[in-house]
Amino acid sequence: MTCSSEISIGGYELDVWRHSYTLWERFEKRDRIIRSRKSFLCNGEERLWVEFAYSVTADVLRRRLARAGFTWTTLEQEFLRFYQATCRQSGTLFFNPHPDAEKAQARAEAFRAATLDDWLEALAKAVNANVTRVRRNAGEVAHPKDILVDIITGSDSPDDRERMPSHSLLGFPCRSLDHAAVALLEVVSGDVLCEQEVSMFVKYQGDTTFDDMRLKMPDSTLTQAVFRDEEDI
Repeated sequence: MTCSSEISIGGYELDVWRHSYTLWERFEKRDRIIRSRKSFLCNGEERLWVEFAYSVTADVLRRRLARAGFTWTTLEQEFLRFYQATCRQSGTLFFNPHPDAEKAQARAEAFRAATLDDWLEALAKAVNANVTRVRRNAGEVAHPKDILVDIITGSDSPDDRERMPSHSLLGFPCRSLDHAAVALLEVVSGDVLCEQEVSMFVKYQGDTTFDDMRLKMPDSTLTQAVFRDEEDI
C-alpha cells in the first residue's frame, strides 16, 4: 500500500505527498481535526471511516499566505517570470511533440497567447468540473475541450529546476506551491475548506501527531462528524 497525503482547496487537489509527507507550513497544529463519516460497502454493510486532517477555511489560508508574502501581486510577478522564461524557448516549449506534434504546437501557441486572467478563468473551469490530471488518467472525466484547462490538467511540465512545478497543476504557469494556492483561492469562495489529509499515515505508518487528540476523544465521538483541536485557538 502506498500512503499519500493530499493538500486540497475546496476539494480540488493542489499537491500530493507519497510514501512520506511534510506538513505544509501554512497549516498549524491547532488546525487538526478528526472526522468520521459513514458509508456502505457493496454488500450493504455500514462502515464508519475516520479521517485525520489539518483544515482551515479559504479566508484563513489567504491571510496566512499574505502574511508569508504570497499575494495576488507576487503571483503576477511569478507568472511574468515563468512566462518570459518559457517563451524564450522555441518550438513547442515544454509540450511533448510525441505522438501528436500538431497538438503540442497548438498548446504552445495557446500558452504564448494567454494572460494570467485567461489562466485563472481556465482554472475556475477545471475546479468547477473537478477535472484533474489524476481523474483524466483514470478515465473518470472527458478530455477537456478548453485548451488551457487541457494544459493545466495535463502531464506536460517544464523539467528544469527553475520552473519545475512544486504542485499538481503541472501546466499552470507558476512554480511555487504557495502561488498555486493563491491562484486557486482566486477561484473559490472564502468559506470552502483547505485541507491536508494525513489519514493513511496515522492509520498505517505510526504517525503519532494526533495521539493527544485521540486520547481526549470521548467514546461518543465515533458518532460525531468532526472533533477539533481547540488548544491555543
